[in-house]
Amino acid sequence: MTKYTTILWDLDGTIINSFPGVFESFNHTFRTLGMPEVTAEQMKPFMGPPLRTTFRDVLKLEPEKVEECIAVYRDFYLNQGGALNCYLYPGIIETIQKAKAAGITNSLATSKAERGTRLVGEHYDFLKYFDVLGTATNDQTRNTKTDVITYAIGELQNLNADLTKVILIGDRIHDVEGAREHGIEVCLVTWGFGNEEEWSEADYLVNNTKELEELLGL
Repeated sequence: MTKYTTILWDLDGTIINSFPGVFESFNHTFRTLGMPEVTAEQMKPFMGPPLRTTFRDVLKLEPEKVEECIAVYRDFYLNQGGALNCYLYPGIIETIQKAKAAGITNSLATSKAERGTRLVGEHYDFLKYFDVLGTATNDQTRNTKTDVITYAIGELQNLNADLTKVILIGDRIHDVEGAREHGIEVCLVTWGFGNEEEWSEADYLVNNTKELEELLGL
């Protein structure tokens, strides 16, 4: 007996490890614009937040520089292979397949923009397992986790999806905060980009897909 009627899935850090391509894209941006490159350790805070948030709030860049960085980053990420420099976490697609086969409605809920999401999803052929693609907009007018969840839930309502028992599966504090704003349960996975402090804020924590499937009642 499944425990949930609808699952919202984060993408980066939950379904795919996007670190290699994101790391490459950020350092390409910094080199191109004459800024210091970062190490893999320095990159960790960049994983999870929307792109504009990273350039504006984490790196404290001026508004004009933020837009310049975003343009260079997106060109490399979307057009020069950055997006596809990633890999699926072991077993996660099989878990999503099991959820779909069990009659659960699956929706993405990612701060990655739609174009990048589709590039990766089509490459790995997993978009077919989702009833709704809850993504950020390409112009970033919708980019926070809260806004993405709002959009996903609206689209699910349009499909008459059963929203009586919803859970979000993610890996960062932004997932917890977005879920809390909507009053839904949240499970963080330890294989992503989060840390113990962030994990402590979740309703549930899982270390592998077997534990996740047990939680979901699959």
